[in-house]
Amino acid sequence: MSEGNGSGPEIDLAEVDAFAEAAHRGQQRTSGVPYITHPRGVRRILEDEFPEPVEDATLAIALLHDVLEDCDIHPTILLERYGVEVQEGVTLLSLRIVALGIERSADVYWAGIRNGPRAVRLVKAADRLHNMREALSDGYERFQRKYVDETPRELIPVLEDAGETWFTERLRTVTNELKRALG
Repeated sequence: MSEGNGSGPEIDLAEVDAFAEAAHRGQQRTSGVPYITHPRGVRRILEDEFPEPVEDATLAIALLHDVLEDCDIHPTILLERYGVEVQEGVTLLSLRIVALGIERSADVYWAGIRNGPRAVRLVKAADRLHNMREALSDGYERFQRKYVDETPRELIPVLEDAGETWFTERLRTVTNELKRALG
């Protein structure tokens, strides 16, 4: 549990996980597994693979990164429960906000990733890495093509500019693996 940084309440990651699981209840990944396996996978990449310690707020953003986009959760709920850092991070990672009927353009979305706090870039990179690994192992060609196109065009330059070499190296490797899988 973190002590917070003055921007909100302490973060209890077990409670955040339970909230994310409840928000995604009934949703499934393309492979048929419960959707919550994805946010938990993103958290695991940041916690277990990334070579630097990651703050609890960043791990909370990882667990919640799809709740505004895929669930009928209002951003003020995240603000009240987890503070401004988590709410703003999840908002920046959301192409659309279902509860508000907002859909942002890709340009606005990627500008938010680029100009937002480091936690947003770390979560986006871990999110993409998890999605790409899953697409590679599950063989979903539609997702493979999307990631092969979008990752080097949009995400890798953002990460390079921010000096996130650990993620750029891994994303390049998985992009090349997906290219090979596509033939």
